[in-house]
Amino acid sequence: MNILNCRVDDRLVHGCVATMWVPKLHVERVLCIDDESANNPMLKNALRMATPNGVFLSVLTHEKAVENLKADRYQNQAVMIVAKSPKTFLTLVDNGIPVPSLTLGNLGNIDKTADSVVISRYITVNDEEAAALEQLHEKGVRLEAKLQPADDAIADFYQVMKDKRKS
Repeated sequence: MNILNCRVDDRLVHGCVATMWVPKLHVERVLCIDDESANNPMLKNALRMATPNGVFLSVLTHEKAVENLKADRYQNQAVMIVAKSPKTFLTLVDNGIPVPSLTLGNLGNIDKTADSVVISRYITVNDEEAAALEQLHEKGVRLEAKLQPADDAIADFYQVMKDKRKS
């Protein structure tokens, strides 16, 4: 399995992903893991339209994504996995799918809750997301925040998040 990048992004596939990340990483397949989008033909079609020509797109439920990844269904393809929440990647790790690092793009700015804390201009984390990120960190997943490939990453994102959530 050739997973090039795992990315949390509220918008899944959009301009930044399609025009910057996909070409920079030479992605052959974008795997969107999102139950709502997988079960809504209109959302699925919008994601297809946002995906660059020549790049395959899979929009799958969590269950189907785990099944396909465990079966090594994309073994000969360069894959980018995109999901709306870090909880999705915790599910992958808990099911034996390797996630060596996780890039946090856009998170939490669409569905802010009372317990949300602003970490950066494009990342807001609530208690549930923070717990998932903490578990991923404890399981050895490297966390970085990076909107675009050319941006400097918030490299020690976990520590930055802990510090901001304390204050």
